[in-house]
Amino acid sequence: MQPLCEFCLITEDITAAEVVDHIKSHKGDLELFYDSLNLQSLCKHCHDSAKQMIDRGKKVVTYGVDGYPIEMG
Repeated sequence: MQPLCEFCLITEDITAAEVVDHIKSHKGDLELFYDSLNLQSLCKHCHDSAKQMIDRGKKVVTYGVDGYPIEMG
């Protein structure tokens, strides 16, 4: 697993990862739950905010260091 938050790296922010997150919600599917390609490293803030919004079907937009918008999820 990546030691840094995948979402923070999008904006070149270096933040330690604290949570192993399922990219696609497994909803009880054990094959998806244990699929290592379905895991990503996130900081607690990104997991509890942006990722929760994405899981609920909302668009999350952040801005890169160049000022251009970046859609996450």
